[in-house]
Amino acid sequence: MIKGLYSAFTAMESAWRYQDVLANNISNANTAGFKREFATREPFADVLLSQQAPVPAPLSARIQQVVGQIGTGTFVAEFATDFGAGVLRETGNELDMALTNGFFQVEGPDGAVYATRDGRFGRDAAGDLVTSHGYYVLDENGQHINLPQQAVGISADGRILDHEGGEIARIAVVDYTPNQLTRAGEAYFTATGQGEAPAGGPGLRQGFLEGSNSNLVEEMTSLLAVQRTYQANQAVLARLDGTLDQAAGELGRL
Repeated sequence: MIKGLYSAFTAMESAWRYQDVLANNISNANTAGFKREFATREPFADVLLSQQAPVPAPLSARIQQVVGQIGTGTFVAEFATDFGAGVLRETGNELDMALTNGFFQVEGPDGAVYATRDGRFGRDAAGDLVTSHGYYVLDENGQHINLPQQAVGISADGRILDHEGGEIARIAVVDYTPNQLTRAGEAYFTATGQGEAPAGGPGLRQGFLEGSNSNLVEEMTSLLAVQRTYQANQAVLARLDGTLDQAAGELGRL
């Protein structure tokens, strides 16, 4: 009975956390360069049950006194990012950019450098190339890029060219492995370790934006399924609680 309560609780906890992930994916379905998250869930087939289980304590903290084994229930093991490419959309805007490989390097107000696939760029008042959030886009030397007022061209390898074909700067594009990146915003990531130049080049396209890789229909379908899972386990938990209450009342009469 107690194990049944724990099984229902872990399934509810898993569903609750997964709902947050799916809701974030849905809200960013139209965010340029956004990469969806997903949760990996594992069964509690071999997990030892603990008497004391503060939520959401790490699993190691739960194993304080073993009272048996549990063969049902689920647990969200971790959240991961799907780095699959989004659909490219042509905008025709001079400073909109999309990448085939790698990530743009941008500098935030605090001086921290972020990796992003969000190519909604423009000029600030000083003529520097900046993101839609005002972050500086960096060149291959880690410097800000100052643009002329005239229109510029951008090649597939990231070279920014003036109206005469002269090179102004080369946009930094760096590739990372997924485990090097940590989410730091809607479409921004912090990186650990050194990245590499993208194999085959960045494949930069001027006048395009990469859309979110979150599919609204799929995310909504998953959200409804997770909500039904939560409700079903909530009903099981209530029924088991009522049964235990009844049992305790009957024992009190003996």
